[in-house]
Amino acid sequence: MKEFKVKACEYLKDNKNKRLWVFFDEFNTTSCLGLFKEIICEHTLYGEHLPENMRFLAACNPQRWKKRTGILQDNIGIKKDLYDFQRSNILLDRDSLIYHVFPIPEAMLEYVWDYGFLDGETETAYIQTMLKKCQQLLSCQQWNSYAVKLVAKSQQFFRINEDTSSVSLRDVARFCQFYNWFFEHRTICPTKGIPIHNIIMETTLIALLLTYYLRISSSKLRQLYLKEITEILTGYIKVKGDISNYLIELLHKEQKKLIDHIKLPPGTAINRALLDNLFVLFACIMNRIPVILCGKPGTSKILAVNIVLNNLKGKRSNVPYFQELPEFISVPYQGSKNCTSESVMKLFECADKYLDPKGDTNILPVIVFDEIGLAELSPHNPLKVLHSKLEVEGCKYGFVGISNWRLDAAKMNRALYLACSDPDVDNLKLTAKTITESLLTNAASYKLIYYIVKNLAIAYFDLQKHFNEHSEYNDYFGLRDFYSLIKGEWSQI
Repeated sequence: MKEFKVKACEYLKDNKNKRLWVFFDEFNTTSCLGLFKEIICEHTLYGEHLPENMRFLAACNPQRWKKRTGILQDNIGIKKDLYDFQRSNILLDRDSLIYHVFPIPEAMLEYVWDYGFLDGETETAYIQTMLKKCQQLLSCQQWNSYAVKLVAKSQQFFRINEDTSSVSLRDVARFCQFYNWFFEHRTICPTKGIPIHNIIMETTLIALLLTYYLRISSSKLRQLYLKEITEILTGYIKVKGDISNYLIELLHKEQKKLIDHIKLPPGTAINRALLDNLFVLFACIMNRIPVILCGKPGTSKILAVNIVLNNLKGKRSNVPYFQELPEFISVPYQGSKNCTSESVMKLFECADKYLDPKGDTNILPVIVFDEIGLAELSPHNPLKVLHSKLEVEGCKYGFVGISNWRLDAAKMNRALYLACSDPDVDNLKLTAKTITESLLTNAASYKLIYYIVKNLAIAYFDLQKHFNEHSEYNDYFGLRDFYSLIKGEWSQI
């Protein structure tokens, strides 16, 4: 502020009518609100009057509590310990807030202008305008109308079932980016002879599922979302069987075409979590869209990141398709409760060194921010610097945040959120079977061994279900314990 004060005085010397505007963004995320109150309301700094030509503009997020009855308030990830907040000297009730903010002093409330949020009709008008950037979509007027309805319905679904702040126009912008990218590279191996109408339709649906569907955690909630989408598509899409099944098959087909070109480490189970993680990571990094993977330990988050980074080597890749894509260069960072804004900024400075000033796209730095949830607990509030770096149209890097819990809504809104949910019993069986096959060299008695492994998976699933019903046992055992059990059981055979 002292620097701005000096600059304002210089403006007065040059022109008495020249004003200096100072903008405070999200000022209620800091605990020193008394100082902001003095500057804005009293026009003083530590009791000293500020120049008359200084004007102040501030923005803040509302202090709203999370819904306790929302169907999307799921058990993704692990719960933050209250002790962590107490040690970090952080607002104790902050985890119950949509935005991690402090209450605004009453003296400032008369200056607050509540902008609220877009109503359905206004948002639909915005969506219709933004979708004009989607290639060839306007050429098919009928499907363009359906695309607007699908995106608007998706936005409404999350606002009703989660919170009004859970989605924004940034999600619509991400949908447009995915659409344009998939339109050009609709599949890993493009198929010739497909009518342009079908390409537009499939591209729209894939981008929609990637932007909205995969952020939902449980299969039950995903079916609810697909049901609402199906109501719009009924009568227009003519497919054999249920439209919901067609949408799932369309997504799985795209995932399969990607996984067929990826070399996996030995003993890796191609389960639902891994397929979702790989597909989202590949699409987001290629489009410079920040992504946050949220889930408990053992849900293939780190594994998926390493697989993508190890396969996308540009011209050094073994797959012809990957040779045409940029080489991913990992820029890792380990989050902790001692992180500072300076250390996070140095991370982006390191990524900048890989960017060619001439615009060469052969190298794409990928920032891998591990334990980003721990960094959010830092009393230094280091993640504030991410806001300007992760804007939809300004992000120059791949950015992957890995967390065991959901972050503040202001940060989540700037990235695509992927819910890495716990595997169901079928995926546990598949994982256990794959681990066993990689360890056994003699398959003579495999039928008996698979019977035992299958029942171990069922037992673990039932145990976790029991623990989830009794909060005192939450996270007592994890997926890594199950993996170690299977490996230890048969590694001696």
